[in-house]
Amino acid sequence: MSKQKSSEKDIIASLDRLPAREEIYENLQKKFGSLAEYYGFELIFTPPIEHYRQYLPLIRGGYMDERIPVQCRCRPGSDYVLRVSGILSALRAYISHKMSDGPQPVKLVFEGDVFFAESKREDAIKSRYECGLLIAGEEGPVAAAEIVQIFWKILDGIGVDLRELELRVNAIGCASCYPSFRSSLASYFRSRASRLCRSCRKAAKSHPVRALSCADEKCKMFAKHAPQVLDFLCDQCKKQLRGFLEFLDELKVPYYLDPRFFRDGLWFNTLIFEFSGKAKEKPVSAVAVEGGGAEDVAGGDNNDVSAEEHEGAIVIGEGGGCTKAAELLSGKRVEAVGFELYIDRLIMFLSRRRLVDSKKPMVFLTHLGDLAKRKSLALMETLRGGGIEVKESLGRDSIKSQLKLAEKAEAKFALIMGQKEALDDTIIVREVGSGIQETIPQEKLIEFLKAKLKK
Repeated sequence: MSKQKSSEKDIIASLDRLPAREEIYENLQKKFGSLAEYYGFELIFTPPIEHYRQYLPLIRGGYMDERIPVQCRCRPGSDYVLRVSGILSALRAYISHKMSDGPQPVKLVFEGDVFFAESKREDAIKSRYECGLLIAGEEGPVAAAEIVQIFWKILDGIGVDLRELELRVNAIGCASCYPSFRSSLASYFRSRASRLCRSCRKAAKSHPVRALSCADEKCKMFAKHAPQVLDFLCDQCKKQLRGFLEFLDELKVPYYLDPRFFRDGLWFNTLIFEFSGKAKEKPVSAVAVEGGGAEDVAGGDNNDVSAEEHEGAIVIGEGGGCTKAAELLSGKRVEAVGFELYIDRLIMFLSRRRLVDSKKPMVFLTHLGDLAKRKSLALMETLRGGGIEVKESLGRDSIKSQLKLAEKAEAKFALIMGQKEALDDTIIVREVGSGIQETIPQEKLIEFLKAKLKK
C-alpha cells in the first residue's frame, strides 16, 4: 500500500469515535452544554465547508500559516475549504447573518470536526474534533475570563485533576504595539542567525517569535535574553492584560504568565491563553502587572518560563482575542474572543492518568445449555427493569470461556444459569474474585444483587 493511501486511511480512521471513548464525549457534552447554557451561550451549527474566497484575507495576512486550509473544488470557479476552525466558522456565521444588528454580545457554543494541513507538512491532512465558545461583540478581559472559568469548571466536572492542569497566558499586543516588538525581535535574531538552528535561521525574518519556543539548546540560550513583548505593550494592551489577570485571581484560577508564549500564524491576537496538562510553574498574580515592564509583569526571574519547562505538556485547548480575524472576514471591526477545546487531546491526557477506561460491568451473565440461553434473554430484561447493568456473551456455549470473559471484564459477580437452574427458576451468583458462590431464587435476584453491590 502506498504512503498516500495509508495516510488517507489514517485520516478517515481518526474521525471514528469508538465505544471505549464515547463515554467521555457524552459526559463532556452534558457538562459543556449545561454550563454554556447557564452563562447564556447558544448552540450554533456550521457546515463542514466554507468559501475559499472569504478566507483569502486571513490567508494573505498570515493568520492561517500554522493551519493551512484544505481546498476542494466542485467545479471551475467554485472553490471551498473544509472547516479549519470552529471559531472562524462561528465568526463567519455571525457576520453572514448580521448578528451584530441584535443585542450584543452574542455568545455562541460550537462543536465539530476540523481539517487542516500543517506548515511543516503541507501534504499531510490532519483532522481534529473540537468544541468551543465564541463571544462576538465584546473583547474585554471579562469575556476572556468568563470563557476560562467555564472551561475550568467543565474540566473539573469530568474528573480532571486541576492540579495537573496549566493555564498559560500572554499578551501579544495589538496592531499599534506588536509591530515594534516584532521588528526588535527580528533584528535581535537576525544578528545571531549564524548561531541559530536551521529552522530558526529560516524563520528569523518572517516569523521571529518561533525561535522563542525552539527546543534547540543554542536557540534556548538566545531566547532567554531576547526582547520581551511585555516591554512593548501599549497602555490599552497593558490594561487589558492586567484586567484579565485580576479576573483570574478573583476566580482563583491558577495561571502563569509566559512572555515567550506565542501562537504565530493563527487567528488569535491581543490576549492568548491555553490549557495544557502537566503543571510545573508557580502561578503569578495580576498585581505584578502594575509595574508595566517585562520583569514586573512576569513577576521576576523566579516565574520565568522556558520552552524546555513546558516541553511534554499536552495542549488540550487554546484561545484568545479574535478581533483582527473577524475584521479581515467582515471588512469592519468586530470585537471577539474565543476558545477551542481539542477533544482528542483531552482524551489522550485523561488516558495517561487512567481516567478514560471503558465502564466495568458489575454483573456478567453466563449460561450452560440451550434452555438456559433462551431463559437468559428474559432474565436480562428483568435485570434491566430492576436497574442492574449486566454484560453477557450469549453467543458462546463454553461456560469456562464465559467465566474467563467475566474475569477479563473485571466484573464483580458472575450469574450462572445451567439446565437445572433454568428448570428450577434459580440462579448461581458467583463472586468473580474469590469464587464463592450461592444459589438463590430468580425472583429475589435483583434484591440480592442490590444489597451486595452496596457493600
